[in-house]
Amino acid sequence: MNVEKISVSIPKDIMEQLDKFMKTSSSLDRSKIFQIAIKNFLDENSLEDVDVVGIINIIYDDEVTDEITKLQHEKLSSIISTLHIHLNEKECMEAIAVKGKKSDLVKLTSSLSQIKGVKKAKLLTYEVKEK
Repeated sequence: MNVEKISVSIPKDIMEQLDKFMKTSSSLDRSKIFQIAIKNFLDENSLEDVDVVGIINIIYDDEVTDEITKLQHEKLSSIISTLHIHLNEKECMEAIAVKGKKSDLVKLTSSLSQIKGVKKAKLLTYEVKEK
């Protein structure tokens, strides 16, 4: 495998968490962890124009439910289904099943994450290939 060596600056507390994790997981080394993290970041954020299916997972304060629902209604062509879960009296989680061009879904995830009150938004996709 052709590799590049790089130097990365990481806050000390994150490095301590990583070291603690590595002690309990004998199957991964630092390089592999960084490779996986970078691959996941690129996969979640690339604006490829390929057809994908996926899930957008969001966690948010309940007072922004109407704003999130409004955005979903504007993007009906991309949204297949939504599962809404009440985490507690103030927080909700949704799993939004999506289908379409990856670039559109990355933009939708970004729009959701920019709503004040959204604590986390993450897109997981799978490229649909014809057989």
